This record gives sequence, structure tokens and C-alpha cells, in this order.
Amino acid sequence: MPVQSPDNCYKLTKSNGFTRGNMKTKLFALSAIAILAASAAAPALAYPAGQAPVLGLSAASRIIPGDPITVQVSRVKAGCSVTVFWVGEGISSGAKTIKANGKTGAFSIATPETAGTYTLSTNSISAACSGGDATTLTKSVTVGRLASIVAKVSSSSAFASKNPTFSASGTIKSGSVAVASQTVTLSLRKGGVEVKSTTATTNGSGVFSKSFTGTTYEAGNYTVLVTLEAGAVYGQSTRTTAILKLR
Repeated sequence: MPVQSPDNCYKLTKSNGFTRGNMKTKLFALSAIAILAASAAAPALAYPAGQAPVLGLSAASRIIPGDPITVQVSRVKAGCSVTVFWVGEGISSGAKTIKANGKTGAFSIATPETAGTYTLSTNSISAACSGGDATTLTKSVTVGRLASIVAKVSSSSAFASKNPTFSASGTIKSGSVAVASQTVTLSLRKGGVEVKSTTATTNGSGVFSKSFTGTTYEAGNYTVLVTLEAGAVYGQSTRTTAILKLR
């Protein structure tokens, strides 16, 4: 049997219509189609259907009231627009356009000037832009510091007939740091109804103490609601003491 040359090993008969040369052409054409298909699919990575849009914030150990934060919205269809705003605060970023990578550029939005916990939200992102259902993105954001209050109520006597003096005392801290030189409101309440109100100021250790004077008290259950109002540093915080029973 004659030995076939290497070229003959790659040749096909005329009946099937292929030669070594046109096979290379077809393989090249198939490769080109694969490359084009991959290129066409690439933009979808910036807009992944079935993956929810994201509202991202820059990391900060503490957001100072009034200072801006950096925001970015991603996983949204290119060309769509989104607006970010603080719910109920009248502060808005204005409309931002989604880029080809499925994200807005990083942009700034001012924070509320009073400390507290607020909701940052987008407008409603349509189903066509989200790649799924229409959605609104929200985040709860703490601006400034939050404080915790420990408080108690006491009286000079447990009997109404002895016309006792009520006092409230406690400590306010933000984490382990004393909340110093802050004014708190003390509301003495009987059965949930205010009887008398006064204020106190925390010292350098975050401690406050104040007596309620000039009132004759009836028998019943008393509590004190302690309130630290929101300001430029601390958000509002409240605490109701345990019940003190006056017989």
C-alpha cells in the first residue's frame, strides 16, 4: 500500500467538499464568531440581569453632620438616570446618569446638619433599568453620634402623705465616651401623663442629677422620661426609668 504524504492526511474527497485550505478558513470564521459573541456579551457584565442594583457609600468611622458623603449606584442599565436624596430632608444629589460599566461615577451628597439616624434613598428605578423588578434603594445612615442613657428615679419618701421630693439621675455615654456638658430634659410622669418637667446638664463624666420641686404628688406609679435632644454632635436619645410606686 502506498504511503500517504502528510498533505494527503488532511485532504478530503471532492464529494464532501472540504480541502485543507477551506477547513482553515472555516475554523477561522468560527473563531471570529466566538470572539464577536464574547464581545457582544461583555456589556452585560455591567448590567447583570437578575442581580439587584446597589446603593454604595464611602466608609467612614463617623459622619459629621453637614459634611458630604460619597455615593455610587451600580448594577443599573447604562443611560438610565438615578437621583439620591435624604428622605424628608430636602437634600438631593440631582439626576446622575449610569455609565457603560453599569455604575454612576462616585459623587457627593451633603448630610443633614443635625445628628441622628436618617434614610438615604434613590428614586424608583424602573424594571427596564434594574434588569428585574422596579425598585427603590434605601440605606439607614447614622449622622453624628448616638448616645445611650442610664437613668433612675427616686423619692425622699414612699408615701404621698409625706409630700416627697422626686429626683432623677443617671449617666449618658456614646460608646465608652462620656457625653459631657449636654442638657437633658427630665419629664416626671404618672401613668404616662406628665406631672412636671425640668432640665439637667451632664458633667465631665456624663452624669446628671436633678430634683423636681414645688409639686404635691398623688399616690400612684411614677417614671421619668430622660431626653437628650439632637444637636450638631449627638442624635436624639431617650430613656424611661423603671417605675417608682408612691403609696
